[in-house]
Amino acid sequence: MNRSSAQRPRPAAPYPAPVTTPARPPRPRRPWVAPLLLLALSAPASAQSQGGTFRIGYSGDSQRRAPYTVTFTATHPAGYTAQWAFGDGGSARGPQVTHTYYRPGTYALSAALLDASGREVARASAQIQVLSGGPERTELTLLLTPGSVRVSTAESVLYTPGTPRVFLDGREIGSGPVPVTPGTHTAVTQASSSTGQTVDRRVTFTVPAQPWQTSLPFDSEVLRLTNQARAQGWNCATLRTGGPALPPLKQHPTLDLAAQAQSVAMALYGYFDHTSALDGSTPARRLNAAGMIPTSSAENIAAGQETPAEVVDGWLRSPGHCRNIMGNFTLIGLSYVNRPGSPYGRYWTQVFARP
Repeated sequence: MNRSSAQRPRPAAPYPAPVTTPARPPRPRRPWVAPLLLLALSAPASAQSQGGTFRIGYSGDSQRRAPYTVTFTATHPAGYTAQWAFGDGGSARGPQVTHTYYRPGTYALSAALLDASGREVARASAQIQVLSGGPERTELTLLLTPGSVRVSTAESVLYTPGTPRVFLDGREIGSGPVPVTPGTHTAVTQASSSTGQTVDRRVTFTVPAQPWQTSLPFDSEVLRLTNQARAQGWNCATLRTGGPALPPLKQHPTLDLAAQAQSVAMALYGYFDHTSALDGSTPARRLNAAGMIPTSSAENIAAGQETPAEVVDGWLRSPGHCRNIMGNFTLIGLSYVNRPGSPYGRYWTQVFARP
């Protein structure tokens, strides 16, 4: 792509490089499960009790960054109760409990096994390390659709309980879609930090009088051609069919929302990148904002191509984009946006995910 050309740039092949997020940069929460036996223990994580074995384990975000939400599980004989002490002053009872560590640090977890009379008969303990999530902040992601906008605080970092407040043009709103009229609008997310200071984020955006154009038939054709390539076993190295067939991807409304937010923002603000020039969001954050935290995800974008056949052919002949299309995903979101007079005119986005 020649950025200095006086003519409207129109990349013949998708650009820039595709984005694939097998884990979470910066914060696509990837669930994982680990027995506490694998951690540095101050006492055994499994203990023999009368009539059976007492074992504990947990599942949580593999990044272990505050605020860090963990689900603890205890396996024990019938008639007994697990009593948890999380090491930060919190406690709970039950075979499965969830707890959030809001601050970075190392916490001494302990779990006691109590019999029917409340007497402790076994105990297991471990060190839980919670890493810093960086400076406390509120994030702001805009999901623009025709006539409405959603403002998300996904991936905000606060070392204290609470949810950031969201304002649009000075009025507090919820997490759902809010109608917007043509003109300039300001969205703000705001919260109190653990030190009592106010942290906020502000984004001003403009809704044009002439709305952008979408095409459901174009989206449907991109889906058909994408699944056709998977069914025919398209080989990204040889650029031929005949390899192992892959199951079709299922279109998902949450991924459609994330894809549309990307295509619309590129059309309105004249950029071409996986990182939004509107709100700084990444593909993973847009997915989170739309309402999904998958185990893996990816995004393909293209601009200037005039037909579904042209754009899918370009993606299939670009190694990285092709690997996303032929990847180990189950869901897809799609968005085509046409805005005459914008730098590239037509914008295409594919979002892939595996729950």
